[in-house]
Order: sequence, then structure tokens, then C-alpha cells
Amino acid sequence: MTVVALVAFLMIIGIVWIMSVVRRTRRSADTVAAGLHLLEIELDRRRAVIPDLVRAAVDAEIDRAAVNQLVGARSWSAMMRDRRSELGDRAAAENGLSVALHDVVFEGRASGPTGWDFAAPATELDHIEHRIAGAVRVYNTQASILRSLAGSPLSRPIVRTLGVRAPDLFAETVDMSGEGAHVPAVRTPQRATR
Repeated sequence: MTVVALVAFLMIIGIVWIMSVVRRTRRSADTVAAGLHLLEIELDRRRAVIPDLVRAAVDAEIDRAAVNQLVGARSWSAMMRDRRSELGDRAAAENGLSVALHDVVFEGRASGPTGWDFAAPATELDHIEHRIAGAVRVYNTQASILRSLAGSPLSRPIVRTLGVRAPDLFAETVDMSGEGAHVPAVRTPQRATR
């Protein structure tokens, strides 16, 4: 009787554990999908507000090279999205866009008082950048949880049975093989003092 009870107890523990893994996997997969959708919405919102900032920056006579860099980075970001590139490549494009955006906003704010036509999109883009950072944090946290479930030797068979794959993180990837394209060094522009 004790052997039967022990086997029954172990079976109950096993079933409860399997149900727990299934529930965590489904919840993480749903949260990853929702996090990526939220991230896409915020990235699209940022791309939609940038033209207003560019027009205001040109009117305010902000450094034209910085504005051109922002326009190019926005185009690159849109191209990477339209091509449905891997998340690492898209993250690199979005990070480049953030850097160019912050450069133009810094130039505008450092040049002295700006009009409402510059301040409104700059402030809106500041808020969007914070929401993007939050969305990336949520997505990457949940994607890491799902990756650990898919990578664990104990839970991997259950995750595969559910048909869930480990998602990529929304982070820049670097080609360490040395076979990538050579990027020449770019000199840092000197900021003019006024």
C-alpha cells in the first residue's frame, strides 16, 4: 500500500508541476506578444511625431547635420521594420534613431528658448522615449523568462509540445566573427558655443 501511495503522490506532484509549466509558458507567451505589440505602437508613434520636430528644428535653424542625421535614422528605422528584420537589427536601428533624436532635442534646448512648435514635439518625444524604454523592459523580461523555460532541460519538452519558441530579445546584436561590414570611424562633431 505504501508503494502505491508513493507512486500516486509522485504522479500528483508531476501533474501539478506540468500544469504549472504550461500555465507559466502560456502566460509568458501572451505577455511577450502583448509587449511586442505595445513596443510596435510606441515606435510607430515616435516615427509619426518626428516630422513635426524636424520642421520645427529647421525653422529654429538648429544644426542641419543633426537634423539630417535624424531624418536618415528615421528612414533606416522604417526600412528595418518594413523588411521585418530580426529584432536585434531593428533594435540597432531604433537605438540609432534615439541617439539622433536626443542630439536634435539637445541642440534645440541648448540653443536657448525655443517656440512651442519645437517644445511640443520635443516634450511628446521625451514621453514616448520613456514609454519605449518601459515597453522594451517588459518585453525583454518576459522574453527572458520564456527563453529560460524553453532552454531548461526539464521544461523544454513541455514548451515544445505547446509549440512555443524562445523569442529573441529586443537588443542590439554584434557580429563578433569579424566577417561583418567594416564601419569607418566617424569624427565627433564639435558643438559650437554661443
